[in-house]
This record gives sequence, C-alpha cells and structure tokens, in this order.
Amino acid sequence: MGQYIELVGPLDTAALDEAVLRTFDEAPWLRSRLMTRGGLPRLDTSAAADPVGAAVALVRGQLACPPRPEPLTDPAGTGIAPDLTGALLVTVGPEHHLLVQYFHLLAVDGYGVALLSRRIAEVYTALVHGRPPGPTPFAPVSVLADADRAYTGSAAQAADRRYWTGRYADRPAPVSPAGRAAPAQDTARRHTVHLGAADSAAVRATARSARVTWAEVVLAATAVRVTAQAGAREALLAVYAAARTGPGTLRVPATAVNVLPVRLPVRGADTFRTLLRAAAGELTLLRRHQRLRGEELARELWPEYGGGRVPGPLVNLRPFETELDFGATPGRVVSLASGPVEDLSVSAAAGPDGRLRLDFDVNPALYEEAEPARFAGLFTEDLAALCRAPDVPVATLRTSPVHP
Repeated sequence: MGQYIELVGPLDTAALDEAVLRTFDEAPWLRSRLMTRGGLPRLDTSAAADPVGAAVALVRGQLACPPRPEPLTDPAGTGIAPDLTGALLVTVGPEHHLLVQYFHLLAVDGYGVALLSRRIAEVYTALVHGRPPGPTPFAPVSVLADADRAYTGSAAQAADRRYWTGRYADRPAPVSPAGRAAPAQDTARRHTVHLGAADSAAVRATARSARVTWAEVVLAATAVRVTAQAGAREALLAVYAAARTGPGTLRVPATAVNVLPVRLPVRGADTFRTLLRAAAGELTLLRRHQRLRGEELARELWPEYGGGRVPGPLVNLRPFETELDFGATPGRVVSLASGPVEDLSVSAAAGPDGRLRLDFDVNPALYEEAEPARFAGLFTEDLAALCRAPDVPVATLRTSPVHP
C-alpha cells in the first residue's frame, strides 16, 4: 500500500524531515530504518521527461513487495520495523516535491495512513511557524489489541457471527468479469479516472435525491457493471470496513481494516434508485456487524476460494482527506496502491471540490494490460447513464459487456 503527497510551493525540507521523524516517534511500532539515518532518503527525477511518472516508477518495487514472514519488530528489540514502512522525498521540479509513503497492511491500514499524514502536516506547520506541535493525537497500538481481546468470545461477536452466517447461509458464489480465479500477484494493473465537474455533480445530485452518499452510488454502480459483464443476477462484492468501534481505536495508526461481503441483486426491472436503497441498507448492516473478521467468514463460508479473504471484486470507499495544509504549501494526497488484488478493485475518493477519483486495479494474471481502462470506460458510461435516469430500469441503460 502506498501514496504520495504532492507539495507544490515553498518547502522547508529540514522541517519536513523533523515532522516525519517526530510523527513516527509518536507511533514507534511503525519506525523504519530508512527514517532514522539523518532524515528522509532523497530522490531527484526533475530531469526526466515525466518527473512524477519517473518517481512513481522508482518506488513501484517497494509497493510490489509480497507479504514478509518476519515479525514487525526485529529480533534485537530495537522496535524498528523491517521494510514494512517507509518514506522518501522526491524532487520533481522547482518547488515541487512528492512525499512518498509506503506501508505493508501488516503494519498499518488506509485509515492509519490518513492519521499519520494529517499529523505530519500538523507538526510541519507548527515547526515552520516557530511553535511547538500540540500533544500527539495517537493512542497506543495496545488499544487495538485490548479491543480485540474484549470482543473475542463476547456476546457481540456471537451476534455478529449469527448475522453473517445467516445472511450468507446459501454461500453465494462470486461472479467476476474475468470468469476465472487466480492468486493475487505482487503488483496490480491500474487505471485512474478523475470524474469531471459535471459528472461528479450528477453523482452528488443522485445521492441527495436518494438520501444516500456518493459511496452508495459507487457501490451500486459496481454491482451493475459486474453483473452486466458476468451475465449474473447478483453481485457478491468484498467491501473494506474500518472495524474501529472500540473506545480509542479511531486514534491508533495501525491495522484494523476488515473486508466483508455485500450482496446486491441486480434485476433488469430494478431502477438505480432501488439499487441505491439496497446498497444503503447493506452498508448499514455491514457497519453494524463490521468487527467479525472477514477471514473467519471466508474460511467458514467460502473455503473453496482459499479462505484468505471474502471472495469477489473489491470495493474501497475512501472517506479520507485528499488535501492537507503544510504551512503555506498545499499537499495533495494521491493513492498509488491499496493492497493485493485477487480479481478487480474499484476505489473511490472525493476531493474537497466534490470531484470523484476512481482507481481501477486488476490482477495481471486475469486481465490483459488494456482491461483496466476498458472496464473503467464502461463503468463511467454506466455511472453517467444511471445518474441521468435513476428511475429507469437498469437493463435499458447497460452498455455492452467486455466479456460476452
């Protein structure tokens, strides 16, 4: 998992070094050797034809690392994580830098990365204005462990298990545009779409009229596209959940993320508004029962798919900040990778102006190089058509599937 924060404007690199180090000192379970040797490592790609693209290409290897069997801390007991976390500063032009951050999901999840990025910006801003940073907002990692221990064997866990096993007692089979399965690879193929202002406004208007959010719009549109391409009547999707409901858990930059199933039938006579209500109901129930581990469900309900996680296309609805303030310099957060992809993944985030960014990642063992762009094109066509006519049966709006 990785991202960069694009910084366009004056930058005090010494203050940034100090801000990163102080932030990770506040979360010592995430410290990296790369961030303890005189500041952040440096790269300069400003001479390249595409400086940002060159920078991203140079760090792809770190993002492609497969899971490591080593413990999170080294045997010497220094508390330094071995290559599971890291950051570097890339110069891509005059007053134009990328603060690149990479993390293994064993160490920290997307929510935790957002906590870290916000704190780095806060500390940097305080330093360049000559004032001490405020007290750390972080809670210790033990808070997550304590919450897990309290949940394990509890009545709440039993109730969650009853819900999930009852809801999926028929063990629905996942459907995929690829029509086959393969293990996740070390890398994924990605295509990114930045929705225009008009299309993003249409998404927001459709969501408001149905009393939902853009997240339900993206989820329902994913179900429409997946079922259209797979020739199926129901989509089984795997959706990320924060799984941070215990006291203090929202303040811990570590891993708690869960992946849980959402099933959405898509019948030809359904309207998009009907699907949005169904998606909202599914997400409400998921959040209510989000603490039961998806891995447990996968082993119990879908063992034939390997049991590593809930099967089906992934949907990652990211409610995190995409703009940060580094003193007088704005920081734009750009996702590079969200973790392993077994089939396909649709990730969505809204910028401060309401425009949606959609990342389409696919498993290269299942999809050719052009497939992410083709899927993205069909998805965005669907999305525009569904938002233009949310009360028309979806069967009349579907575009032709990629896989006949």
